Amino acid sequence: MCAVTARGVARFSVACAVALLCGVPAAHADATSAKTFVQQSVDKEFAILKDTSLVQQERETRSRALLGSIIDIKRVAMFALGPYARDASDIQIADFVSAFSDYFLNMFHSDLDQSSGGGTVAITGATARAADDVIVTASVAGANTRSATGAPMNLAFRVRKNAAGNDTIVDVLLGAISMAVTQRDDFSSYLQQHSGNIDELSAELEKRAAAK
Repeated sequence: MCAVTARGVARFSVACAVALLCGVPAAHADATSAKTFVQQSVDKEFAILKDTSLVQQERETRSRALLGSIIDIKRVAMFALGPYARDASDIQIADFVSAFSDYFLNMFHSDLDQSSGGGTVAITGATARAADDVIVTASVAGANTRSATGAPMNLAFRVRKNAAGNDTIVDVLLGAISMAVTQRDDFSSYLQQHSGNIDELSAELEKRAAAK
């Protein structure tokens, strides 16, 4: 028979009380929070894009502002820059993050704007990979989506905490394709062809942003 100490009983009682007060395990709570965050963010973004009372410029400005508040742009930018960030100066990093932000938000807004007319996004689930790493899955359907067969597309958002402890999106996956990894591969290829010149990459991103 196992010996039960007073200290063991006390610990067990505290653990039970915490479990009852919290109601759900930590991992489940984080997944639920991330799922709610993505659902609310998607709803807000589509409300902006479908608001016919807004002129195009105002709709784009509001869309970009919302996307900038829910996506950790600097985190995505630094991941996309990869090992080239190690030898970059603070000024080069700042210029790159700024150029990447314009390019990324323009691209993201453009893709959403094209699919918003007849598209719908349904959040289908959330899986906590760690306490600070949740994958929120979604299904995208509609006449303007990219599915060649007309079937709903599988979409996923990777949600982590920012420096303030708030949920933020750090990656978007279309099927099995990671947007962050795709950008990193694209930039790595460009830098390999341009002697690792980050200034040239920043200028290139500014050109791409202006062309959107």
